[in-house]
Amino acid sequence: MEQPKPTEQHKKLEKLTGKWTGEEKIQGSPHTNETRASGTFDIHTDLNGLFALIDYVEKSGDQTLLAGHGVIGWDAKQKHYTLHWFDTFGSPPGAPGTGQWTNDELKFHQEGSGNTILQLADGGLIFKIEMDVDGKGFKPIIVGKYRRVGSARKAEEETQAEPDRVPSRS
Repeated sequence: MEQPKPTEQHKKLEKLTGKWTGEEKIQGSPHTNETRASGTFDIHTDLNGLFALIDYVEKSGDQTLLAGHGVIGWDAKQKHYTLHWFDTFGSPPGAPGTGQWTNDELKFHQEGSGNTILQLADGGLIFKIEMDVDGKGFKPIIVGKYRRVGSARKAEEETQAEPDRVPSRS
């Protein structure tokens, strides 16, 4: 059986790849206290370019406020991206977030949680979490502005140079 090849939708995820570092402003919510934090994203494609894997850490001073792992994929049947997210809050997702690219913004909606937005702007990455805290509509809870550490090309070359993590099927 021939393995699937990355489509245009999969290849679009390569825009997000790399190591990113930045500063975040966190609003008070049922899940967060108002504060400022620093954050890092390490995003790379894997499994023959079919998925983007995310490692995320958010810190305030020396304290880790949140760490998480995400998997972004393309659901060709449903015609949307999916985001499976796991973090130190410990609540497994009931279902993946679903999303679409609009220009340079990939926006996911997670039922019961809110929106996760990854936007490429001004050579950087803007990360937002939006929630409907008070029943009056979605508002930003976290807004982070990130810059790439190293070049995107170098990060992608390093990702491609790694051996396959899953053996190929015969």
